[in-house]
Amino acid sequence: MKKLKQPAAISLSLLIFLLFTACSKQNYCNGSYYTPKTFNYLLDDSTKVQIPYTGKETLTFISSQGDTAILVGQGKNNYMKKTTKNSVTSMDCPEYDNYNFERVDVEYKGSNFNLSYVFYRVEIDNWKDENTSVYLNENFSDSHLAYTEYYNSTSRYNFQVQCGSKIIMGVKIYGGNNNPIIYNKLYGIIQIQIDSNLVYTLNL
Repeated sequence: MKKLKQPAAISLSLLIFLLFTACSKQNYCNGSYYTPKTFNYLLDDSTKVQIPYTGKETLTFISSQGDTAILVGQGKNNYMKKTTKNSVTSMDCPEYDNYNFERVDVEYKGSNFNLSYVFYRVEIDNWKDENTSVYLNENFSDSHLAYTEYYNSTSRYNFQVQCGSKIIMGVKIYGGNNNPIIYNKLYGIIQIQIDSNLVYTLNL
């Protein structure tokens, strides 16, 4: 019976050795263990203060054809987008670090066929650039993307929009389909062009 137990014991020892070796290769490289670092990229407080939306309000847009689009706020979400990146070029001994990028998302939904969804995002990237995006559909296929500074710079507010009883100046931001929005940092999106024949204007 002892002769039968010996091979089993050797097999168990071999299995433990192989598992230990495999684990060591994942954590040990060139004579040392690598401890991941964490990098946090945060939006400037002044940027977050200038976000014109709370996510609780209702936006009302009236089109050039007379119909109304009512968009109800779905809330504001301030969070960190987390990702892992290899910080070295060599894949022999990769060094994976944790990168966290701050985002603020605000979403609005309605039932108008032509304008039923608006998504607004402010975020920071790994170059420490702050960007603002506006999406007009839920599949995020059309982004009106620009530096946040561009959105908020009043020196670029060259377009006049009649919003109800108020005349508001804003900056024009083009999207992927070449139809622009007009934006004001106090009121947010003040005008949305759907196509050459249909424009929605914020009603104040």
